[in-house]
Amino acid sequence: MKRTLFAAALGVLAACASPSAPDPELAFALGHDLSCNAGEHRAPNGETSTLHISVSVPDRGGAGRFCIATGCEAATFEPTLTRALGWTAIMHTNDRTEYNANLEISRDLRTFTLSEGAGGGVWTGTCSAAGS
Repeated sequence: MKRTLFAAALGVLAACASPSAPDPELAFALGHDLSCNAGEHRAPNGETSTLHISVSVPDRGGAGRFCIATGCEAATFEPTLTRALGWTAIMHTNDRTEYNANLEISRDLRTFTLSEGAGGGVWTGTCSAAGS
């Protein structure tokens, strides 16, 4: 009996310790589609530029838009579960450009950060309800 209980306890501990992929369905919805605009880009070396971008982010992720000074293209937003206090997603584009960037929108839905990842830059800006 002790061996059975010990084996069961080990099984429970192993299940708790094993990492599992987060379920994007558990990520909270934004409440409405957002339009976010950034006017400042910070390069990895610390230099800033006025490389304007905008992103159109659907309420629960999915198909949206990414616009940069040279034009707009389709983008996909995959919600992620992180320890961040706001809504997070990975943005993918592969129409005109190939970006894989991390998007974080503050819990109050007013600001955002789009990070290009290792070796890339960061955009910061403001968000508002789409169409407002």
